[in-house]
Order: sequence, then structure tokens, then C-alpha cells
Amino acid sequence: RAQKDELEKIKQYYETSKEEELKLLDKPEQFLYELSQIPNFAERAQCIIFQSVFSEGITSVHRKVDVITRASKDLLDMESVKEILGLILAFGNYMNGGNRTRGQADGFGLEILPKLKDVKSRDNGINLVDYVVIYYLRHFDKDAGTDKSIFPLPEPQDFFQASQVKFEDLVKDLRKLKRDLEACEKQ
Repeated sequence: RAQKDELEKIKQYYETSKEEELKLLDKPEQFLYELSQIPNFAERAQCIIFQSVFSEGITSVHRKVDVITRASKDLLDMESVKEILGLILAFGNYMNGGNRTRGQADGFGLEILPKLKDVKSRDNGINLVDYVVIYYLRHFDKDAGTDKSIFPLPEPQDFFQASQVKFEDLVKDLRKLKRDLEACEKQ
């Protein structure tokens, strides 16, 4: 868009010049003059630009929500996830079994899962993650060792993508889209 002073000069030239002289005006100045003749051009341009980026913005938010939804559903619905968490619970409860000085500590918090690899056997030959995997393959996976055996957890890439999504960013993106939509409707 032309600056206010530029537009004034171009309009003044149009008003004071003859038709042959107007043809001598450069294309950019002619273009800026033509744009100035369109009613509410700035508002219209903003709405057109918003329309072009709105679907892209909604698609981006939808993709992020879909990643979280897919990972969450997999965690809730996959029977093998429940079996693995059950094994971790059973082994943890066994290891934390009560004695006369300490009571039984049943259960675990999810924050402990990354630390399972640090729990070693007495001879440091195996960690708890390895033991859970071996036990699962021996007692739960009928197809272990064959081509039919499948990974019992959701895809690690799905977890990674879901972990990268920040809910604050989603809320901020949606609020910005809403503000821009309301401004466009108002204009």
C-alpha cells in the first residue's frame, strides 16, 4: 500500500494531469492509485490474508491435538500397556515388600518409569527394564521370536511428538485465531 503522502501526490497528479500524461506514470504508481480506488481496500486485504492463513492455523492445531489424542488412546486402549504396567507394579511391590521396620509400599508414580533402568540386580547383570521385557516376552507374548510379534507399546515417535506439544501454545494459537476472526468479521 502507498504511504499517505505518496498517495496524496499520486492523486494530485491524477487530478491535474491530462490523459496522455497519465500514461507516462510508472506502473507501480498506477497500481497504487487503482488500489486506492477500491473501497475499504485495507480491511478487505486483511480479511483475504486471514482467510488464507486460517485453515492452515486450524490444521496445525488439529494436528497437534490429534497427536496427543492418538498417544492417549493407545495408552488407554492397548491391553499390552496394561500388562506391562501391571508387571512393573507387581515387581515394584515385591521389591518394596514390607518388613518389621518398614511397611508395605504398594503402587508407583509415573515419574518413576524413566528410573527403572537404574534399578539393577545384585550382580549388576540386568536392570529392571530388561527383566520386565524378558518376563513379558516369556509369559505374555505368544508370538515372541517370530515375525508376528509386535511392539507392545505405542510407537515411540508418537510419544515424542505428543511430548513436544504445549497446551499453553495451543490455547494461545486458538485465541489468536479467534481474535483475528472476530476482527475480520467486524471489518
